Amino acid sequence: MYFRNGLFATAAGLAMLSGSAQAVIEISAGSATNVNPGDVVAIPLVFDCQGGETPEAAQWDIEFDPSVFSNVDTSDCISDQESGLASCSVVGDGDAIGVGTDAVRVSLLNNPAANVCPDNNPSAGAVGTVSFTVDVGAAPQTIPLVVADTVIDGNPPTNLVDGSITLQISGSFYSSTPAADGTGTLSFAPTVANTAASAEVVTVTNPGDAAFNVTGVNIAAPLTNADVFNINVAAGGSQDVTFGCTPTTRGTVNGTFEITHDAAGGASSPVTYNYDCTGLAPNTQVSSTTITLDGVVGGTNPTGSINVLNPSGNFTSDANNAVVNTTTFAAEISATSDMLADSTISVDEVDSLGYQCSTAAEGTFTEEFQIDYDDPISGGTASTATVTVTCQISDTAPIYNSAPMPGTLIALVTGANSQSPPDGLDINNDNTNPAGDALVISSAVASDPVFTVNVVNSSFDANVAADGNDDIEVTCTPPGVGTINGTLTVQTNASNQPGGGFTYPLSCEGTGDALTTNPDDRGTLNLGTVPPGTTTGEGLINFTNNQIDGDITVDCSVTDTAGVFTFTPDPILFTIPAGDTESAAFQCTPSDISSFTADVSCTLPVRGQGLNFTVACAGRPLVIPTMSRWGLVVMSLVLLLVAGVAGRRMLA
Repeated sequence: MYFRNGLFATAAGLAMLSGSAQAVIEISAGSATNVNPGDVVAIPLVFDCQGGETPEAAQWDIEFDPSVFSNVDTSDCISDQESGLASCSVVGDGDAIGVGTDAVRVSLLNNPAANVCPDNNPSAGAVGTVSFTVDVGAAPQTIPLVVADTVIDGNPPTNLVDGSITLQISGSFYSSTPAADGTGTLSFAPTVANTAASAEVVTVTNPGDAAFNVTGVNIAAPLTNADVFNINVAAGGSQDVTFGCTPTTRGTVNGTFEITHDAAGGASSPVTYNYDCTGLAPNTQVSSTTITLDGVVGGTNPTGSINVLNPSGNFTSDANNAVVNTTTFAAEISATSDMLADSTISVDEVDSLGYQCSTAAEGTFTEEFQIDYDDPISGGTASTATVTVTCQISDTAPIYNSAPMPGTLIALVTGANSQSPPDGLDINNDNTNPAGDALVISSAVASDPVFTVNVVNSSFDANVAADGNDDIEVTCTPPGVGTINGTLTVQTNASNQPGGGFTYPLSCEGTGDALTTNPDDRGTLNLGTVPPGTTTGEGLINFTNNQIDGDITVDCSVTDTAGVFTFTPDPILFTIPAGDTESAAFQCTPSDISSFTADVSCTLPVRGQGLNFTVACAGRPLVIPTMSRWGLVVMSLVLLLVAGVAGRRMLA
């Protein structure tokens, strides 16, 4: 089998077509007028041999617009065929018919014992009828019935006559867009819940020749209608019936509504329509409703975050006037970010909320943060989620404690240039948590080398009381009389340690006389005995400044009634720096055989009283010693010995 100009033929039929002469045939489709929507119209199909030769086979299409017909009936298509093989069927786009076009396809295949046109009857041969049911909503128009794709014995026919169906509506007639009777739908654009969507209309048309009225609507929420009834629809005219929709929930609401009218024809009153109306609302979510942050006292502040998001889908809209509110306040918990980027959480926007816990104190602290926004469903501000932040700060860090407390003076006293007895610190770890970390002393240093620091114990477990013994001992050796100050600095791993460590002021006091002399106060400097007129050797009164800091001024006067003494410096007045010694030198030249003295009186403000000394010397006659007999013998022997030694050296 094969197709030719839209024609289907069997192999046997083609064989007959190939051997026949060209027929003189007219094919026509009948017409009908004054047809109303909803009518059933029977259209005759005519095959006229016009006195010519009888064809052996034929096929043709009656093409029509299917949009205005609800049914096409071909059951009577071949009712008048006398004999032979014939068939009728409705074909459409898939059968090589143009897009939007259907056709009634008629096929005749002659029986060898009979003719399509018997006895070459010159009159027309009616094949049959096809019935068309016109849609009730069809407007007045003329619908062509086109004879096409014809083949008679393999050749085109001599003449083709098209038909038509003319709709002419009498009276008023109800039609609409969308279609009536529940087949049409008003689809409203999605809108934020409790906000009116853009209006939609049902356009009511009147293809008839008399006016009618739209008398009302039957609606329920969420639909609205603001029209004033009655609405007059003139003959051949149209009117819009306007509807609104205000969804109150998230999602799509489906339903029906009705329009009532008084038209005589068309869709019966009331007319039913479908609608769908979609409500949008924010889809605000949080990535977690709880955050738990762990830390230790004195450690790094723990931080965490969650995301606030408004994902698309699920009929989502922007979250407006969004804000984060604190509902339960804990001073130990604070926000680390600007919270929401702005007051609108747009669809698919993600904002990060950060939180931080203070490790200043031990305990469990809780704070609640609530994300609020304009909720169109409730009509006001409502919380979408409450985020609970819990901080668990455990006290495991060591806590330094000492007796005496930091900042307390440690005062040491000892004689100048001698080591003091030890004094110091009794230290313990004030963390009472048995699982706490040990307190460790990393260094203990004094600021002045006069102090010596000894760390007796350097590690202290938590939850262990002080033992009453010094764990750090401090001694000092003052280089003189007076006080030296310093600072003891203790460095540890304690959580409560200040930036520079724990500090204690130190003092080291050296005791003793600020000034010492030789000879002592009220002592005598004895220059010795010499013959009158000769001078003694030099004797000294020494003054030593034993102070750590500060000069001492010595101012002495000498009372020498005999006038036999001399002294340097003269006058005796000098300043002794700390740690130095100055001296006054004396000599004596006795004038006769006698004893002489001079009084030395010194003023010393540092002592608060003076010093007094006595300088003495004596004049005595020169004594020549005499020898006994044995002394002479010994002297002679010594001289002989000396001479002998000298002689041997010369001979040598």
